[in-house]
Amino acid sequence: MKTSKSLHTFSTFRNFLLRIFNKEFLVFLFFLVLSGGFWLIMTLNETYEREFSIPFRMTDVPRNVVITSDLDSVVRFTVRDKGYMIAYYELDNTFRPIVIDYRLYNDGQSKGNIPVNDIQRQIYPQLSKSSKITMVKNGKFSFSFNFGRHKKVPVRLLGTVSPGDNYYLARVDFIPDSVQVYATRNVLDSIQTVYTERQQLTNFTDVKELTVDLRKFTNAKCIPSRVKMKLYPDVLTEESVEVPIEAINMPNDKVLRTFPSKVKVNFVVGANRMRSMPKNAETKELLPVGFRVVVNYEDLQKSHSEKCPIYILNSPNGVRNVRPAINTVDYLIEQR
Repeated sequence: MKTSKSLHTFSTFRNFLLRIFNKEFLVFLFFLVLSGGFWLIMTLNETYEREFSIPFRMTDVPRNVVITSDLDSVVRFTVRDKGYMIAYYELDNTFRPIVIDYRLYNDGQSKGNIPVNDIQRQIYPQLSKSSKITMVKNGKFSFSFNFGRHKKVPVRLLGTVSPGDNYYLARVDFIPDSVQVYATRNVLDSIQTVYTERQQLTNFTDVKELTVDLRKFTNAKCIPSRVKMKLYPDVLTEESVEVPIEAINMPNDKVLRTFPSKVKVNFVVGANRMRSMPKNAETKELLPVGFRVVVNYEDLQKSHSEKCPIYILNSPNGVRNVRPAINTVDYLIEQR
């Protein structure tokens, strides 16, 4: 019984195949393949242009020479030829690198230039005789160098850094905090700071560490070209301190007394910074070290007002939004 069913199934499947692959279908399939072949031959026989790239490097650079400009790592060029040759180049993709000998192209002082014709002369032997280079795209085929002249330059952050709500950026550390910059004397004299690539960092509350690239200079090279950056956010708190009022620009024969003699100064500071600020050993109250509130005698001479304005002249590092609780005080000028 099982054998009979198997034979029936095989017979049904065979009849199905015969209905599909009948003579008309096979003829149609043959001409379809033939026409596709003719189309492919005609297409490949047309003339096309395609862009290719080829590795590019410099050799024989002396040990005492530092290349201070960035040469392109590839040369991009456009080739015109029949479609089958273009297809071969795309499929083969085995162009040998262009190798430039430093000794042949430097001026012996600080610059070098590689003519485009010399680049093409290294590309053509790798192409078919029928191929033509129609364009070599603009690239960095000129270079600068020096004989090891350099100086150490500090690294600084460039960009916008905004920690989360009620936080501020307390500190930025770089590892290393400075880099060696190689360039000619004139270029080195103009470089005082190396900045990072522009950063845009927002809404973070924990220490953030990342590796960043340094901004490039024309005809100068930074070693290293990347540094580690650590950002330290801190919680903001509102604090205050009593600060004595000083008089400035006073004549030697006069004394200015203010009422009150001290003023409350409000400010915002990070929690970590607050812990490091000087305090009274017994009372633990904040000391006004670094704060300076003044009255300018010259302002009094001009205004002749009954009250004198007070100013915040100095405040410690790390505090912000510093403001006196009152803006004017009573005063008295006495003769010595």
